[in-house]
Amino acid sequence: MTDETKDASQVLHEGQPVHITTDDESIDYQGTILELAERYLAVNLDIDTRAFLDAPSVGRLIQCAVTGDGCVFRFQAGFRSSSALPAMIWYLEKPVTVRRVQMRRFVRVPMALPLTVRLPGEHGGLHNAAEATLVDISGGGLCFAHTDEVPLKARIAVDIPNLPLFGTLRTFAQVERCTAIEVFNGKIYHIGASLENSLSKKEQEQLIQCIFELQRKYLRKGLRMPNIDHTKKT
Repeated sequence: MTDETKDASQVLHEGQPVHITTDDESIDYQGTILELAERYLAVNLDIDTRAFLDAPSVGRLIQCAVTGDGCVFRFQAGFRSSSALPAMIWYLEKPVTVRRVQMRRFVRVPMALPLTVRLPGEHGGLHNAAEATLVDISGGGLCFAHTDEVPLKARIAVDIPNLPLFGTLRTFAQVERCTAIEVFNGKIYHIGASLENSLSKKEQEQLIQCIFELQRKYLRKGLRMPNIDHTKKT
């Protein structure tokens, strides 16, 4: 990763998803930038009422992160105040600059979820949906286990329900890797597919937020992120 500083006014905008935490991890919330004023920014939080009422003390530093194109922008902001219920808005000091953290590659996180996939047939069309299992996912691609081999560069359709902070991911993908894996009752294939040309900017931002959340869950449990090598047979 590489870092650089950017003018906050060039990066932050209304409607942008933002993740906010504190150094002691007593706060770990998702929200959306509702307003950017001259001296403050308003964040609409996606939390329950009890958590909202347990607001930080005035001046406490909040760690914030928003996603960009293949990067993350991080900044600190002092807590100012909160709105009256039923709105759930925190007002934070508006930063002057943000720190841009460039990701050289998307981080993959393991996730065993059922998915449905439509694979290409002999004449180029897509077959009816078949069941498969997600192996891992990143902001730019995914890998799933399937019983059938799939040609490289083939266009497929995937449907993954219940992704954290995302919901259902329904999109096309391009196969970049197909590795045979020996298992106790025969052979399966780990199929790696790229999503980078299939997702809108908003969808990719949401997916990266999903990946962040999965990473945090591993770290909270004291686990290292598994380094999965799909190029080797087991």
